[in-house]
Amino acid sequence: MIGQVTVDDEVIRRAFEKAPAVMAKTMERYVGRAGQYLARAMQRELRQNGSIGFSTLIQSIHAERPFPMARDVLAGVRYAKQVEEGTAAGYRGLPPTRPLAEWLRIKHGLDEREAKRRAFGLARYLRDHGTEAKPFVRPAFDKSQTRLFAMLREGAAEGVRAAIGVRGHYAFTGSSYGA
Repeated sequence: MIGQVTVDDEVIRRAFEKAPAVMAKTMERYVGRAGQYLARAMQRELRQNGSIGFSTLIQSIHAERPFPMARDVLAGVRYAKQVEEGTAAGYRGLPPTRPLAEWLRIKHGLDEREAKRRAFGLARYLRDHGTEAKPFVRPAFDKSQTRLFAMLREGAAEGVRAAIGVRGHYAFTGSSYGA
């Protein structure tokens, strides 16, 4: 004995044929939104943990598309890793003094000559003592993970609705029981 249930409907067949393309297009949009959301969360985290000397680091955070349905959220400055992880004492050589001098000049209202002099001393101090970690990537991801997954689930649900695309259609179905 064999029981059989079939769906033999042209509308449903067409929906299944176009589903991969529709799902990819919809999910691409939602993955992009999730990448932008994470970039904004990283910027918020930087503001909250007091890691801003200039706005260069915050402005460098952006989402890139390495391949379809993927986003890499990056901080586009060389020192982002040092802010995230800190630096150990015993840094080889001196950190660059020009950015330190500029920061001292603006932060403390120094003239250029005094800022350069103090920047050299600050660079030696940072080399000898290291810097404290001010993480912003991991905390931002941890705080926004629930929302990121929700966004991706919303995208999947919208993709399914768009792929089916027919409201109020009842497919022709059949069932049989027999030998």
